[in-house]
Amino acid sequence: MVVCIEPSLGLFFRINTEPKWQTPVELRKSDHPFLDWDSNLECGEPLEFDDYVIEESLRDRGVIGRVLPSLAPQIFEAVRNARTVTAADKEAIRIALEC
Repeated sequence: MVVCIEPSLGLFFRINTEPKWQTPVELRKSDHPFLDWDSNLECGEPLEFDDYVIEESLRDRGVIGRVLPSLAPQIFEAVRNARTVTAADKEAIRIALEC
């Protein structure tokens, strides 16, 4: 599962059950009913999907859930500390998260 983190650039982060990547942010199932269990948003290296992949996914399943907006500062802090996110992507994500 992935979360769109910056829509205009098509940047997404993975959701994993284990915090095994460099900058995880905890997502609790109790706050995110679309999850099957407590998970982690892996904020270290964004995935890029082109418009076709995104449109097909939305057509097939739609938006299945949203991450709490109150986590935006914590997500950006993880992004800011990530070694594998470019400065330009960090700034675009900061603007998208309104941090």
